[in-house]
Amino acid sequence: MRHGRSVGAVAAAVLLTLVISGCTASETSPVTDANQLPEVSIDGYEDVTATLDYEHAIAVTPVTAISVQGPDYMIRLLHAIAVRGDKCMVEAGFEPVADERDWSPYLQEEDRTYGLWSVAYASQYGVSLASGTGAPDVNVIDMGVERGKQYGLCLDEGRESLREELLWSGDMNIDSQIRLRAYELTLASDEGQAAKADWQGCMEDAGIVLDSADGRPVQQYQERGKEAEIAAIVVEAECARSTNAVQTLYDIQARYEAALMDTQSAQIQAFIEKRDEVISVFEDAIAGR
Repeated sequence: MRHGRSVGAVAAAVLLTLVISGCTASETSPVTDANQLPEVSIDGYEDVTATLDYEHAIAVTPVTAISVQGPDYMIRLLHAIAVRGDKCMVEAGFEPVADERDWSPYLQEEDRTYGLWSVAYASQYGVSLASGTGAPDVNVIDMGVERGKQYGLCLDEGRESLREELLWSGDMNIDSQIRLRAYELTLASDEGQAAKADWQGCMEDAGIVLDSADGRPVQQYQERGKEAEIAAIVVEAECARSTNAVQTLYDIQARYEAALMDTQSAQIQAFIEKRDEVISVFEDAIAGR
């Protein structure tokens, strides 16, 4: 069953793409290939581990602390756009919108980097994304035709006022580069391959037929209906935990992230300084400045 490399990361990237859609793509800085990052050894990083929330399939690794793809950063970005857009709404004779929304950090979508591993989600949703996760949508329908139309126009103005910050946020910065490189190195490692083999072996022992391309339950389980789909995905999630494969994989990823962050300390420091500057711009916008 196809799921993409990491639904949480992909969702954040898609959200950023939608947010900056009013900005010209050619004005973004060049994307840096994660493969340009050096090979690193994780010897000496044995104490670095990932923290896993099995209920919601959220993995916390070293890059999480600096990432611009997490809920804390993204909700500030969206709030800033909304407040800037409100000035346009008022000038057009409509009620502002930003104060109608909850701007507390949302529950991020599950991380499916290596497969599905939340039994709670799998038993309810199968391969579908859980409801109530990700950035909340604005209820444009209840705004009515004219206010809703103006809201879209004013969001464009809000985005335009934060053009530079949004374009930077949408780049593949060093946080994303390191996360991707660590993922690649994890899958290439002997320990990572062994963990994947244990996970897959557990599913096969339970009678689940796997796709040879990605080692996950075949698409035909979905085609047989929701009950068959859920049954297969629950086994996948149960095996992720019973074999300790998912913890092992994220631990390896965390060690590679830590090692890469150490080798790229100058870039990390520059990135953090820029991130903090951008956050300050968002906070000024939220405060009406």
